[in-house]
Amino acid sequence: MVGDSVQSSSGKGERRELVGHDCECRLSNPTSASGECDWLTLHRRMGHVALPILQQIVKQEMVRGIRVKGEPNEVLGCLTCMQAKFTRYPFHSSETTAKAPLDEVVMDVVGPLKLGAAGAEYFLTIVDVYTRMTWVYVLPKMSDVAETVKTDWLPMVERQQDRLVKAIRTDRGGEFVSKDFSTWLKKQGIRHSLTMPYSPAMNGIAERANRTLTETARGLLIEAGLPTYFWPDAVRHACVAKNRALTHVGEDKWVPYVEWIGRKPKVDMLRVFGCMCMALVPKKLRHNKLDAKATWAVHLGMAQNSKGWLLWDPFTKKFLVSRDCKFMENLPYKEWKAENQAKIGVRLGEVKSNGLEHVELPLELSSSSTITRQSPQMNGGEEEEEVQQGDERAPSLPPRATSARGNRADLQQRHESIQVPAAEEEGRGRRKTQPPKRLSYERLGGPANSTLTGSALMLGDDAEDESEECAFAFFSPVEMPGEPTNPKEAWEGPNGKEWKKASDEEMGSIIENNTFDLVNLPLGRKAISSKWLFKRKTDADGNIERYKSRLVAKGYQQQEKKDYNEVYAPVVKGTTLRTLFAAAAIKGWVVKQIDIVTAFLNGVLEEETYMEQPEGYNDGSGRVWKLKKALYGLKQAPRQWYIKLREVLEAIGFTPSTADQSLFMLGEGEQRSFMVVYVDDILIFSPSSDLVKEVMLKLQDKFKCKTLGDVNYYLGIHIERDVEKRWMRVHQKKYLEALAANFGKSEGHVATPLPSGFKCVKGPAEESVGEEERRRFHSLVGSLMYAAVHTRPDAAFATGQLARVVQCPNEEQVAAGERVAKYLGQTATVGLQYSAAAQRRQKGADGVEPGRLFLTAFSDASWASEPEDMTSVGGFICCVGGGPTAWESKKQVDQALSSVESEYMALFRAIREVVWQRRLLAELGEDQQGPTPLYCDSQGAIALAKNPVLHGLTKHMKVKWHWVRSMVTAGEVELHYVKTTAQPADMMTKRLVEQQHWKCCKLAGMALN
Repeated sequence: MVGDSVQSSSGKGERRELVGHDCECRLSNPTSASGECDWLTLHRRMGHVALPILQQIVKQEMVRGIRVKGEPNEVLGCLTCMQAKFTRYPFHSSETTAKAPLDEVVMDVVGPLKLGAAGAEYFLTIVDVYTRMTWVYVLPKMSDVAETVKTDWLPMVERQQDRLVKAIRTDRGGEFVSKDFSTWLKKQGIRHSLTMPYSPAMNGIAERANRTLTETARGLLIEAGLPTYFWPDAVRHACVAKNRALTHVGEDKWVPYVEWIGRKPKVDMLRVFGCMCMALVPKKLRHNKLDAKATWAVHLGMAQNSKGWLLWDPFTKKFLVSRDCKFMENLPYKEWKAENQAKIGVRLGEVKSNGLEHVELPLELSSSSTITRQSPQMNGGEEEEEVQQGDERAPSLPPRATSARGNRADLQQRHESIQVPAAEEEGRGRRKTQPPKRLSYERLGGPANSTLTGSALMLGDDAEDESEECAFAFFSPVEMPGEPTNPKEAWEGPNGKEWKKASDEEMGSIIENNTFDLVNLPLGRKAISSKWLFKRKTDADGNIERYKSRLVAKGYQQQEKKDYNEVYAPVVKGTTLRTLFAAAAIKGWVVKQIDIVTAFLNGVLEEETYMEQPEGYNDGSGRVWKLKKALYGLKQAPRQWYIKLREVLEAIGFTPSTADQSLFMLGEGEQRSFMVVYVDDILIFSPSSDLVKEVMLKLQDKFKCKTLGDVNYYLGIHIERDVEKRWMRVHQKKYLEALAANFGKSEGHVATPLPSGFKCVKGPAEESVGEEERRRFHSLVGSLMYAAVHTRPDAAFATGQLARVVQCPNEEQVAAGERVAKYLGQTATVGLQYSAAAQRRQKGADGVEPGRLFLTAFSDASWASEPEDMTSVGGFICCVGGGPTAWESKKQVDQALSSVESEYMALFRAIREVVWQRRLLAELGEDQQGPTPLYCDSQGAIALAKNPVLHGLTKHMKVKWHWVRSMVTAGEVELHYVKTTAQPADMMTKRLVEQQHWKCCKLAGMALN
């Protein structure tokens, strides 16, 4: 049978291999006639069996018919065995080269983990090899690792030990092998040791530390019954305990803290993690004498920067700090929660702030995406020791979140940082801005449909400028009445045919844009719902142009990390828009408004998001929409639309401005065109209509869009102009008249925003108006702010004063707010004016070349004018084209020791705005020739800015204020003295009598009739 072919059933003579002993004859036979072969051949014949086994078989003659010649060791060179059987060498424990602290440090990163407090998803572990001292940094994103090591950890430890770090050992993670980090290490003279790929055992010290921390943290959370959201606090507490516990290294034992600090640690501040406690409410922060003196809280470890504890209030869902606590260490949160579940449910809806200082670490994250890097945990609560809590502290909680989560309107997300009246600090700490969670699309910001979030309340970029009171109020501009609130009311009521036609058109656009697929909802996923919104589009005179129906997803139902990730989308700054209006007036540019049909539907979603079928268009199948495009209302919709729009604009030749990411530029010189984007409201500024047509042709290749003609109404702002006379005026007449009709109850003529002698001071809670009236006051202040930030700098100071008492206004303050509304209504046509003639009349504009833009600024302060804490109010006005383009009225955080100091601090903020506007004007082709004139009515402040030798008067001031001098020296600004009676910024810092108030408005370049 050997060598025979075995016929298959098909009869084609297929050859197949035979098995067993029959196949031996067909093997090649390299052996000699005597049956000898070498060891390697025998090894291969026997299926690459191991050499020891092969030797034993031959030695004990366990088989017959073979004799082996040569050396057995030749088997060790078998390449096939190397490829098939290679295993990694064992990791032997090695002696450390560290002979002192910081000789060698190991690092590793754990994550991503489930989203935790402050947006944390990772933690960085750092271990000193010699002492085994451990630091933990809780981080929101991996890219923060290198910067944390460079700026937070390294300076701290080198100062503590008065020694330099010699070597760092890490794995090959991208965060450690980046070019930037490697270059920095070389400059520092630090040796960087990297583990081999896929060899975590080579970084065993860090890996073991990670295991200890995660196991301990897991146990702490389980014992307390806390959700995993609190893992950052548990990890930090675990690190504190680890550094104070005995560490074994071979035969040696020691306490890391002792080896690092040189003395025994105190542990009297340690308490059981997750246990319940009663925290004292300070007497002066209780609402009345009958309020409880203490409140329940959950212990989360030692606090940062102070000798106290970090706590969490289960009723208000806020983090707080207290040093006066009574702990129930045998009562974990889970047991307390089970006993008090009913009480928690009741109090959640009615509890007021307990008055304790709230740490800025919200349970529901705020946005942005930008979360401040956090400092490490290694100690805490030991102020009397050499290493203060400032050096060994819990992570620094972010002063404010600019990330883009949570702090944005759920439906139409439009954002802008505009300088408006500041609200004061609350107690010793500042509370995080918490805007309401649910807002109505196209019912915010007046008739322009604009939504300005809490970030719009900031007076510049400082964290201390935020205010919870202002944030809430700002979401409540005037609503225009008479529009349907649901489909039944719209489709079955008056004008039902028009509304149904508008809804059909909306659905047609959604289908045409391939916005969704109809699918069955996957297991484990939730579908959000939607609603219909209805609005009559009107012209500047209030005449109905068209009926508009919009399907909006209920974005507040979306789950972060499942339905969306990044949400931030920039919009054009108010200052940019006003500067372009000034340029259009002076240069005679055409300004056209563009409508991109269902703009958001052009944005492509990156995440899987499911939505229930909308009311009125449900096929009854139980299926849901799997959204492919960015439907209005989704949290990420504005961002996806901006990404798509920017991509298209750059493809047709536009470039984004470095001063404002929502300003795009096309062309060069006199043929340059500009486009501004406020979500889906777009304007084009161009020297000629032909250039606009060219741009529109390019856009129409990408989007379904059209021009709406010359702009006369944009974002709720009326625009009036005379091209031949090079003149433009902007105001909010329609909006302000509606505002006065809703809120302006005061009788008779009102000449100034605030009454004579009015001081806005917080009074006792018992003098506050009722809940309904307080909510109405919230809405009033928000409506006033919408006017104050856009066209009415004359109302900025008054609005800022009212914003400080928005939580507990009394009757006098409510009446003052109604007076401001009445004032704005009676002066509804007052606004901003830009013209060549007005610019020529502006101070310092003598000799400006015709057709050129000129920037000038005014700065003022009112020293110690705030009766509650004797702080000052600062303000400025910047003018281009003869009219205001930026302004600010802000309570100064630092107390000034003299009027000169308060004026000097006001100069700082004014110059900061001037520097930015000079950069913006340069991008518009309007480089400023020479320094910008800045007018101040304090000769002392001017002297202080020009004379750096006045050390005795300034040594106590923060370094940042002296940036004023560097800008003066660099030629960015030139300070000039102006009499107080000729200072327009005076109205930004105090209440003025009628004559002086209107004089300031005129000097600022406002349109008064």
